[in-house]
Amino acid sequence: MRVSIAKINTPILIAWTMSLLASLASVYFFEIQGNPIATLCWIQRMLIFGVFLVTTIDVIKRDTNSKFYALPFVLIGVPLAVYQQLVHWDIIKVNSISCATGFVCSTKFFNFFGFISQATLCLTAFVVVAICLKSLWSKKTVES
Repeated sequence: MRVSIAKINTPILIAWTMSLLASLASVYFFEIQGNPIATLCWIQRMLIFGVFLVTTIDVIKRDTNSKFYALPFVLIGVPLAVYQQLVHWDIIKVNSISCATGFVCSTKFFNFFGFISQATLCLTAFVVVAICLKSLWSKKTVES
């Protein structure tokens, strides 16, 4: 089966690329680097993996209904990512009780440029995918 990138809907291609990068980053930070994963991070990880699977099906099979399938993942993922970002910015205070893995959810494993953490990357991925899905909803489909 051959997939022609030129024929793929641009918003889906962007959403697929972003979810692929987010999935690979998650695997790298938690599996390769060995950072512990909190429950909240694990849930977000499963949600972005779901977006990746749905958009992969769209890229391969041109399933125009993928926006419906990806929407629940994004609707759950965006608020969780916003919450985690607020925790990382110390706007919301948490303690180790809120994360069952024994470390505080506000732990930053890296902090690029003083403000980009794993929470920022996750939020960015979900927001970009949400924008791509929104653009698909607003497009008028013309049947030929």
